[in-house]
Amino acid sequence: MAFPPDPSLREMDLIILRHCEKSGEGLCDPLTEKGAADAVTLAKRLEGEGIDAIFASPYRRSQETIAPFAKAAGLEIQVDGRLQEWQISPTALKDMKDHAPKMVGDRHYRAPWSETMDEVWARLVPALEAIRASGAKKPALACHFGVLSIAMTHLSDSFGPQHWKLINQPTAVHAHRGEWRILELEGVAPARLHV
Repeated sequence: MAFPPDPSLREMDLIILRHCEKSGEGLCDPLTEKGAADAVTLAKRLEGEGIDAIFASPYRRSQETIAPFAKAAGLEIQVDGRLQEWQISPTALKDMKDHAPKMVGDRHYRAPWSETMDEVWARLVPALEAIRASGAKKPALACHFGVLSIAMTHLSDSFGPQHWKLINQPTAVHAHRGEWRILELEGVAPARLHV
């Protein structure tokens, strides 16, 4: 699967987060008690990363994941709807075992009433361009599994579908100039989800 890189966006120095353990799938569903505790641990881990701006999806779980760090760092959480999760319909989710290999293997594949990978990337590009234009030197993006996976597939030299299984609740990835690494989160046992 080949994704044409955007050289200018790949220069960005980013921390991209998948939210901590959530209590539900809805826009307003909060983190679980474990997720809230993990968000505090995550905040301590992010202290030394040099993050100077925070952008989050409109989902409550993403904002709650980064809120302890934002408070400690004195940074405002800037919400951007383009960072929302990959939109997959309940119909497609019901048959995800059938759809997932096609969705990951073909960026144009559309599960019923759902976004394609290309459509998610198409809305992420202007969000990333706006973040770059903000002047932030090292922003953090608090978002979701699909957004993180698709962004990393475009922004790195080596991140592919085989790495998607590494993205648990929570996961923090550092991306810069085509390189990437998962930040170790000491004291956090990620919620392991099968994708």
